[in-house]
Amino acid sequence: MSTRTTPVLPPTEAAPPTLPPLNPIGQAGRDGDELDMPSPKKPSGEPGNGAADTARIIPMATLEPQRWANGRGWTREIHREPAADSPQTVAWRLSLADIEDTGPFSPFPGMERHLLSAAPVPLQLSIDGVVHDLRYTQIVTFGGTSEVATTAVHGRAQALNLMVRSGIHGGLDLLEGDTQLSVSAAFATALVVLDGIVTLDDRRLERFDTILPGTEDTRLALQGATVARVRVETSAPDAAPAPAQHRPRPAPTPPSTGGPSPREPTPAR
Repeated sequence: MSTRTTPVLPPTEAAPPTLPPLNPIGQAGRDGDELDMPSPKKPSGEPGNGAADTARIIPMATLEPQRWANGRGWTREIHREPAADSPQTVAWRLSLADIEDTGPFSPFPGMERHLLSAAPVPLQLSIDGVVHDLRYTQIVTFGGTSEVATTAVHGRAQALNLMVRSGIHGGLDLLEGDTQLSVSAAFATALVVLDGIVTLDDRRLERFDTILPGTEDTRLALQGATVARVRVETSAPDAAPAPAQHRPRPAPTPPSTGGPSPREPTPAR
């Protein structure tokens, strides 16, 4: 079992963002990630947002896709968390996008963005004039005001998107291989199944199903699997903005039977 981290970049702005006005040309922006999109309806029997003792599962099959205003893709919002001091302010948001064509991303002042290439399809992004060729499970982090565009896509790409409000540390990393471990909110804010066999308390999860761990430990088992781990810390010092970064995918490591030994995120510079 191995764990890989992506650097946590410092916030771009100290002021918390507020929800933008409704997009006049559709619910989803040009890249499908408008914060004014309606929150996903919770499936019958699934708990709502907020703190919980036990882990919650958000099945991807229950999330309604929203077509982008430019017609070049779709977005499914997995979860959004309001700020504790302002319910109208988004603290963080997790979504999955289907990218079918090239085009610009929408700007989000006051947010940091973390994007993971979630399909075995090459995806090329231009971020502030720098080209990033992303392959499956590679992660790139950039500011909400960066000039970002999809410049090449081969087939239908998919991207897991985490947006966090400035002043909050957040990031994505990976759990890979074969293992059994106990997970709680202290270990991860959310866990998204990317591939392989993943079970939570013996319940088999499907691709892109999401776990929101609770305060109690829950048994998670991976067999030849890859899971994206989301971690969000709601307290972070202000710092100067940093350029976009992405970590190349290293050579595979032999799976182990023990639990992961997560490394701490790279400190903000």
